Amino acid sequence: MPFEIEETEIPEVKIIKPKIFNDNRGYFLEFYKKNDFNNFNIKVKFPQDNLSFSKKGVIRGLHFQKHPYEQGKLVSVISGKIFDVAVDLRENSKTFKKYVSIELSNENNKMFYIPEGFAHGFQALNDSYVMYKTTKEYNKDYDSGIIFNDNEISIKWPIKDYIISEKDKKLKTLKEIFR
Repeated sequence: MPFEIEETEIPEVKIIKPKIFNDNRGYFLEFYKKNDFNNFNIKVKFPQDNLSFSKKGVIRGLHFQKHPYEQGKLVSVISGKIFDVAVDLRENSKTFKKYVSIELSNENNKMFYIPEGFAHGFQALNDSYVMYKTTKEYNKDYDSGIIFNDNEISIKWPIKDYIISEKDKKLKTLKEIFR
C-alpha cells in the first residue's frame, strides 16, 4: 500500500504518509490514488487543485465555505514548511470548535486530509509552496472564515511576528458565526 494513515484527535481528520520511492535520481511518491483513499474510507472527489506561495510568518485563514459549498481539502507542501490547522465547525460533533494541527513540509512529505465541515488555516514557518486539492470548486458567494486569533479556539501560532491579509483581519469570531 503506498499510503499510511495516522489518526488525529478528531477522527475524521487524517494525516497521510505516502510511501516514498528513493533512488540516485531523487524520489517518487503517489500524491493521490482514488482506490487507496477509498480503502481508508476517504471517499471523495477532487474537482479543484490550488497552489499558494506564502512568505515566512504568513497566516492564511481560517477559511471555509458555507453550505452547500463546504470544501474538504487534501493539503501538502511542495517546498517549505507550514503549521497547518483544521477547526471542527460541525455543530453536532463531539469535537465542535476543537482544532488539530500538524507540521507539513517537503521533508516529511506528510499530507493533511481535512473533511467538509472544517475551517482550515496555516502559517508558513519558512517561505512555502502549499498544494491542496478540494472536494468542491471555490464559490466566492459562500466564502467565509474565522479570525485567526479567536480566543475561543486559542490556536498557538508558532511565529508571533505574523503577516496577515486585510481580508483575513476582518474575519468573524466563532461567537459571531454561531450565535
